[in-house]
Amino acid sequence: MISSGQLFGLLTVNSLILMVSTNSIWLGGSDLLDQVISCSVLLVLNFIVVIPLGLLYRRKPTMNILDYGDYLTGWFGTAITFFYGLYFLIVNCYYLSAFQVFNSNMVNPEVSSWAIITAVLAVAIYTAWKGLESISRTAAFILVMVLIGLLFIFITVTPQIRTENFKPILYDGWHQTIQGTILFFGRSTGIATLAILLPMANGNKKIGFTIWNIVTYLLMSIMLVIIVGVLGNAIQTQLFPVYTLASMAGVGSLQRLDSILLVVWLMGALIKVSVDLYLFGMCMQRIFRIKWGGLFIILGAIIVGIVSIIITKSAVLQRLFFHVYLMAPLTLFAAFIIPFVLLLIDTVKCKNRTIRRAATTLEVKHESYGVD
Repeated sequence: MISSGQLFGLLTVNSLILMVSTNSIWLGGSDLLDQVISCSVLLVLNFIVVIPLGLLYRRKPTMNILDYGDYLTGWFGTAITFFYGLYFLIVNCYYLSAFQVFNSNMVNPEVSSWAIITAVLAVAIYTAWKGLESISRTAAFILVMVLIGLLFIFITVTPQIRTENFKPILYDGWHQTIQGTILFFGRSTGIATLAILLPMANGNKKIGFTIWNIVTYLLMSIMLVIIVGVLGNAIQTQLFPVYTLASMAGVGSLQRLDSILLVVWLMGALIKVSVDLYLFGMCMQRIFRIKWGGLFIILGAIIVGIVSIIITKSAVLQRLFFHVYLMAPLTLFAAFIIPFVLLLIDTVKCKNRTIRRAATTLEVKHESYGVD
């Protein structure tokens, strides 16, 4: 068991990777100011998407989505568990590939991809092997470092903002806002993570969920405004504009704060990969009915490492894998559709049980009064 604060702190660290990996290519254009609307939409959308999961949790607080799958659908629960395991494996491949693209293009292209990915996965395996409590404690420490680093970058570049760099929101229509919303939603794996980990946390989940969403999308909105104000039209020439922004930051003897952003990305990637490997191990442990999923954590890491290397070596696979419509359907199923379907099944079964109990009670009363 972990606290609600640890759980949502963990999710906040994972969500911050959304910020540092934002670019005009994946968002479909350089009008990043339009993505402030996307952040507002997602803030509201998350509170809607989480409703089925919240209702299921209220009915049986000790059961996660995997338990509900077995309880309500029998053998089909194994298919649900397999889907979640595969989902978290794909998410790992996505984020680790994005990190390697960032490293090879912006930091040190001469360092071997195998060396970087092996180092990240080795630490992630160790953290995931130690368990959820170890991951959450590490995430709490990293969250403080990440927030301080980002705030320091934001404060030091704010004087460089130029009002002439801002143009009207939705100047070119809604297309980029819609694409950004879909992209951000597909990358937002927090609710799918909650579907499994929520029963393992103590404390007020409603407050934690609210703070997590507000902090995440408020920081993203602030970052987008600062990027546009500082970089202007240069955004469309930058593969990772947040990194460019950090390299322009500085105060006094502290110049080129891009190393801070690199630490933010690296720490966030480690926590993200660790959590998803842990969840993958949980799912496989459940399918194969074993006591501990440590071996599957290692197996999952090997698969993620190989797939990530293959993706980063192929421009065609990068365009396919980082496409805006790849992750969104998977996240929609994991976060909303599966919990919604299970909620409907549970509601129908509850009504049927109520009807049967009422019929049985009526039959007993009739027999006791001698009524035919």
